[in-house]
Amino acid sequence: MSETATIDRELAQRFAPLFDELGRDAAERERERRLPYAEVEALRQAGFTRVTLPRRYGGEEATHGELFELLAELARRDPNLAQLFRSHFSYIDRTLHAPASADREARLARLADGAIVGNASHERSTAKVGSLATRLTETPGGLRLNGTKFYSTGTLFADLVGVAAEQDGEFVSVLVETDATGVERIDDWTGFGQRLTGSGTTVFTEVAVDASAVTRREPERPSHGGAFVQLVLLAAVTGIGRAIVDDAGAFVRTRTRTYSHGAASTAQADPIVQEVVGELSAKSFAADAALAAATTALGRSSAAILGADPDLVQERIAAVEIATARAQLVILPAVLDAATALFDVGGASAVETHRALDRHWRNARTIASHNPSRFKARAIGDHVVNGTPIASWWSTGEA
Repeated sequence: MSETATIDRELAQRFAPLFDELGRDAAERERERRLPYAEVEALRQAGFTRVTLPRRYGGEEATHGELFELLAELARRDPNLAQLFRSHFSYIDRTLHAPASADREARLARLADGAIVGNASHERSTAKVGSLATRLTETPGGLRLNGTKFYSTGTLFADLVGVAAEQDGEFVSVLVETDATGVERIDDWTGFGQRLTGSGTTVFTEVAVDASAVTRREPERPSHGGAFVQLVLLAAVTGIGRAIVDDAGAFVRTRTRTYSHGAASTAQADPIVQEVVGELSAKSFAADAALAAATTALGRSSAAILGADPDLVQERIAAVEIATARAQLVILPAVLDAATALFDVGGASAVETHRALDRHWRNARTIASHNPSRFKARAIGDHVVNGTPIASWWSTGEA
């Protein structure tokens, strides 16, 4: 466990043996590009996918702090697994914060049965920022969904997928069975990191949609959804930071050679090597602290939304957006720097492919390419100087 986490770790400790088992061959799995279907199923069977659900639905009622600690610890073993559940836990969070209704109860029941939810929101198209090419249309035979999505993280492993679409000029979310006629999931993600998240293309061709599966966006409804999905990514990077410290310590303890100009007869006793490992630990500490601060703000936002306190809701949502953006500017550079400095603990043996120490930088760099931090830094500066609110959503146009 991270030395800096201050939240209740009971759930993380309970899942630790399973996480250890799933992480044992994570580097080999990545090297062979073996998609983690079995690992996702093991997590489902262990109740991980239901952990934030109320106990009456078979969940653990995990707090936001507990969830993000779990995700960081899972990412410590395999960040692909942590990231691919991004849309799943976001969907649960949105559903739990939605007003009571028969549709809400039906969706919670489906999640209680173990359903996993994937993502199909982003497109590689000529659509302008804030618009979509995917369409939901009314036909004589009923509603039909057509479109192509990319970056469909987690959808290869999911039972349901949430699809962002336009219908008569309005944005809607459509919940589709991944095995429905007309749905094609393609494993064509070619990024150099996070290779096993299933972030490829999903094609929808004349997919029949029931009206009950369509949710219309309600801009007036308060939501911290933008911060939530970004925090899943930051939890994954924080877990990578912890793994870097783990691997540095393990490497140094087993290293038998040193340098002629080293300061000690062994790497373990060399103060320069010890200094590097200490700095790696401090960078992980900073990432842990930033994540904890942001998830605390998320918990406060949730309490305000569920309490329907109009005097607090917008204030606390704004606070979690700012905290998340600031956390991004702490966590990403800290872990990326650590992923490079890791190689200062050893010589050529540290770059041997079987160790796969390069995966930490590749994975962290890939995640960091989501919502680039330069734009967040500018947004924070604009907020500090001019009081401009930080946008609670993130959208791109043509890839």
